[in-house]
Amino acid sequence: MANVRDSNSAAPAAKPGIKPGIASPFRWLRARIGAGRGQSLILSMVSLLFAGLIWHLLSTFVFNPFLIPPPLEVFYAAIPMIKSGEIFADVAISTTRVLVGFLTGSLVGIVAGVLLGRIRVLHDLFDPIIELLRYLSPTAMIPIAVIWFGIGEMSKYFLIFWGTLFIVLINTIAGVGRTPIARQRAAECLGATRLQIFVLVVIPSAVPYIVTGMRIAMASSFMSVIPAEILAADSGIGYLLQKSSMLLQTPRIFVALITICVLGFIVDRIFRFFVDRVLARYMSFVAVT
Repeated sequence: MANVRDSNSAAPAAKPGIKPGIASPFRWLRARIGAGRGQSLILSMVSLLFAGLIWHLLSTFVFNPFLIPPPLEVFYAAIPMIKSGEIFADVAISTTRVLVGFLTGSLVGIVAGVLLGRIRVLHDLFDPIIELLRYLSPTAMIPIAVIWFGIGEMSKYFLIFWGTLFIVLINTIAGVGRTPIARQRAAECLGATRLQIFVLVVIPSAVPYIVTGMRIAMASSFMSVIPAEILAADSGIGYLLQKSSMLLQTPRIFVALITICVLGFIVDRIFRFFVDRVLARYMSFVAVT
C-alpha cells in the first residue's frame, strides 16, 4: 500500500485542457505574453500561413500566374521597392492624407452628432439632408472635388473627410440618443444639472458608439484615399497602383495592395491600443434601458 501511495503521489497532476505534446513548443511564448494572448497569436500566424498557402496553390495550379502572381514573386518585387525607399515614400504620403481627412471628419462628425443627438429640433431639421447625402460615396464626389479644389492635396483631404464624416456622425447620434434614461434620472436625483448630465453621463455613454464609428470610418478613409490618388495624384499608394497597372506590372500591384492592407491593420491596432489605455473605463459601459 505504501508503494502504491508513493507512486501515485509522485505522478504530476496533468493540467486540464493542455496537451503536453502540443503545448510544449509554444511554452516559452505562452509564458512570455500570457496563455490567452499566446494562443491568439499562434492562431493568427497559422491563419496567415494557411492563407499564403492557398494563395500559392491558386496562383500556381488554378489561375494564370500573370494575373495572380505567387507570393514569392510578389516578395521579390517588393525587395527593390523597399531598398530604394519608394514604397516608404508612398506610404508616408498616403498615411498623411488619411490622417488629416480622418481626424477632421471625425471631429466634425462627433461635434455635429452630439448636437443632433441631444437637440431634437436640430435632428429633425437636418436628418433628411444627412440621410440623402450619406449615400454619395467618395468616389462619386471625385469630379466635384477636382472642380472645387483642383488636383492638389485639398481634394484628397476632402474625399477622405467625406468618407469619414457620415459614418462617425450617424454612430454619434445613435450613441447620444440611446443614453439610458435610468442613468440620467439617477444623476438628476443626485442633484446634477443639465450640463453635468450631458458631460458626465451622455457623452461617456456615447463613447462606445463613437469609437465603433471611428473604427469603421478609418477603413472607409483608407478605401477613399486609393481612388483619390488614382485619378488625381502623382504620389501615394493609389498612384503606385495606377502606374503599375499601366505598365502591366502585376507583382507591384499586389505589393501596393498588401501594403494598404498592412498599413490599415497597423493603424487600427494603434487606435485600439489608444482606446484600451485611455477610454477603457468608458468602453465598459453597458447600455441598460
